[in-house]
Amino acid sequence: MTLAVGDKLLAFLSHRCERPGGRVTVSPSTMNPGFFTPTGVTRNQRLQDIINDRVLGVGDLGKLRFALVDLTGDKLNKPEFAGHRELEQGGIGSMAKLACMYAAYQLQFDLQHFLTIGPPPAEKKFFSGMREFWRFSQIPVKGKTATNIFPAKPRIDLLSSIVGSLVRVDGGFIPIPRPYSSPDLEEMFKIENGVVKFKGSDKTKVDFASPPSIGTLSQEARAYQAQFNPDGNLKEARKLTFADRLFLMIDDSDNPCSHTCIENVSFLYIISSIWQADFYRPERGGGLWEGNNQDPGSKFPWHKPPVPQGNPKADFVSGTPASIAALYTLMEQDRLVSKNASISMRDLTSRRKSDIPGGSFNRSFFQDGLKKAVIFPERIHAKIGIGDAHDDSALIVREVDPTPNAPVRVRTRIRYVAVGCDDVAGVKELHDLIARLDTCIRENNGLMTKQDA
Repeated sequence: MTLAVGDKLLAFLSHRCERPGGRVTVSPSTMNPGFFTPTGVTRNQRLQDIINDRVLGVGDLGKLRFALVDLTGDKLNKPEFAGHRELEQGGIGSMAKLACMYAAYQLQFDLQHFLTIGPPPAEKKFFSGMREFWRFSQIPVKGKTATNIFPAKPRIDLLSSIVGSLVRVDGGFIPIPRPYSSPDLEEMFKIENGVVKFKGSDKTKVDFASPPSIGTLSQEARAYQAQFNPDGNLKEARKLTFADRLFLMIDDSDNPCSHTCIENVSFLYIISSIWQADFYRPERGGGLWEGNNQDPGSKFPWHKPPVPQGNPKADFVSGTPASIAALYTLMEQDRLVSKNASISMRDLTSRRKSDIPGGSFNRSFFQDGLKKAVIFPERIHAKIGIGDAHDDSALIVREVDPTPNAPVRVRTRIRYVAVGCDDVAGVKELHDLIARLDTCIRENNGLMTKQDA
C-alpha cells in the first residue's frame, strides 16, 4: 500500500493516565469504570429489577437502547450498572463528539508526560520530536509475530511497530488520509513555564490549568456563535482558537468547530485513545466510535468500526450506551485522563454555565424531561446526539427528600449517569425515560418504595 505524504496507518500509540501513585499506561484495567468485563458488563440485579419494573414494558421505552449507572454515596467508586440493549452498536449522532473531547485531553496529558521526562526542550523542537516519535508507530518490527485480539469476522491483529502497534483487520492495514492522520500540535497547544496548555484557554475556559481571564468564552467565540447559522461557518471556525472550537464543539455541538477539532486531534489519536481506554472493544461488540468529521457541509466518512461487521447501524458515528456511560462515570470519578482533565471536561459538558443565558448554548433532552417532571438538578453534564433518531447522555446530581414510607429517612444527594438512544418519536420517549430512570435511582437508594409512583 502506497500512502501519500502525511498519511498514516491506524496504530496504537503510547497513552498515560493519572492514578494514585503516579502516571500509568492507559489500558482496560486502568480505565475500567467499575462495571466492564472483557466481553460485557456486570449488572446490579437489584437495580436491573427496578428498571424492569419501572421502565421496560411501559409504552415504547423497550425499543430504546439505554444504560443507567448509580454513583450515589459510596457507589461512586463501586458503581451499580443496569440497562437495556446497552451493548448494541447504533447511531449516536453528535454524542460521538465526546470521543474527540476525550482524545484532546488525553493528548494534552500525554504531551505533558513526555515533556517532563527530561530537561524540557523548546516548544518547536518538542513538537517536532513528538511527531518523530509517532512516526515510529508506522514502522513494523521485522520478524515479530502479530498478536491476535479478535479471532474472526473480522480477524483483528496488532503488529508490533518500533513504538506501539499497527492495527491490521483481515490482513490489511487501515490508512488515514490527511489532514486527519496526525495531531496538529502547533494549532492546538502552547507551552508556558513547562505546562502544556490549549491555545486560547486564557480566554475560553476549557483547561483547568488556565483559569479564564474574560468570562468563560472569548469574545471571538461568542461572536461566531451569535451568527445563528445551524451548520456554522467552516471558514470562520478556522479563525478561532482551539479552546474556542473545543468549547463550541461540546457546548453548542457546532459542526464546523467539530470538523476542525477532529482535524487537529486526528483520527489516529482519537481511535488510538478510545480503543486502548476500552470505550471501544471488539470483544464487547463495539463501543464509542468517531469515524467522520461531523460537518454535514464537508462530510468525510473515514472508517466504520471493524466490529460489529455487517451491521448497518454500526455507522461511521456510532456507539453503545454502556461505552458512553463508562466515559461519564470515569469523568465523575476524576479518572478520565486525570483529576484536572476530569474537572475540565465536567466544566465543558455542564449545562449550568453561569455566564451563558440558560446555562448552555445547546439543549439537553434529559434536562427538558426532568424539568417536565418538576425536577431541577444541582448539576447536569450532558451531550445530545441527533441522527436518524434522538439520543442523550448525562451525569446528574441532585438532592432528594424521601417519600413518607421510604426506608431512608433523610434528605440524600443522588448521583447517576444515564444514556438513552434511538428515540424516533421526537424526544417524548427520552423525556419519559429520564423521569423513570430518576425514580429507579431513588428506589435503589431507599428514598421511595416500590409502590410509590
